[in-house]
Order: sequence, then structure tokens, then C-alpha cells
Amino acid sequence: PKDYMVESVLVTVFCCLLTGVIALIYSHETRAALGRGDMVQANMASKKAQLLVLFSLLFGLFASVSWVIYVLVVLYL
Repeated sequence: PKDYMVESVLVTVFCCLLTGVIALIYSHETRAALGRGDMVQANMASKKAQLLVLFSLLFGLFASVSWVIYVLVVLYL
């Protein structure tokens, strides 16, 4: 399974710090489980990391779009 380490780092830096850090933890857990050969645990951690990366990305996009709309409304109304 994919560990989503790069994606976790990117969403931590650019989107949402809290859920990005938790995604980093699950990404590391995926790598550790793969290292010890535990495929079941690696798959579970990979799915959690994937969901957290997706949530962080969507939350970051929502916050950014909301901020742009807010600024435009305040400037032009």
C-alpha cells in the first residue's frame, strides 16, 4: 500500500496543520508496518492517511476560497 508521506507533508505545509500532522503519523505507521511485514496494519494506516490527506486538502481549498470570497465582498460592498 502507498504511504502518502509526500502528500502528507504537502498538506501539512500548505493546507491544514493539525490533520496534516496526523496524516504524517499514519504515513509513518504505514512505512513501519510495511517494514515489519504487517500488511493488514499497513493497509489500515494507508487508508487513514489517504482520508486525512483528502480531508486536509479539501479543508484547505474551502478555507482559501472562503477567504477570497470574503475579501472580495469586503472590498467591493
